[in-house]
Amino acid sequence: MAISTYSGLKTAIENWLAQTNLSGRYDEFIALAEDRIHYGGDEPFYSEPLRVQGMVTANASFTINAQTVAMPTGFLEAISFYVNTDPKTDMEFMAPDRFWASSAAATSTSGKPTLYTIIGTNFVFAPSPDSSYTGKLSYYKKLDALSGSATTNWLITNTPGIYLYGCLLEAYIFDKNY
Repeated sequence: MAISTYSGLKTAIENWLAQTNLSGRYDEFIALAEDRIHYGGDEPFYSEPLRVQGMVTANASFTINAQTVAMPTGFLEAISFYVNTDPKTDMEFMAPDRFWASSAAATSTSGKPTLYTIIGTNFVFAPSPDSSYTGKLSYYKKLDALSGSATTNWLITNTPGIYLYGCLLEAYIFDKNY
């Protein structure tokens, strides 16, 4: 049986587990597997977050008109970020502790942003923008979550085994009470 939809994944989970007593937990296993896919996992079942071409949003226009601007919905990780001026100005990422210690962020000057950091779900820019700029952001975005109303996404269409393996891992963790 080919796994290509949400319901097909649930059937495959049941087939692989060869038991029906966990069927009420399949949606939880899918949601937990999606979290592990997006963010990675901890010991003892460590995994790296998945970053594949199907998660890339390329050259999205982004308005930079304040020092703090909300990240796009589903943002996971920046690939490239620049201010779309002539010439373009690449934005340099700095960890928050280094960012606030940098001269561009520590002073009260404003200008064309050249640095950014991430605080919570926001981008913070330095220097603070002196006008509205258009940024171009390429980034990894969360995959659409599978559900009864959203039955497919890029990952289940292209590599359904990742979903199945992730769900079986979550079922194993649940069943073994790790």
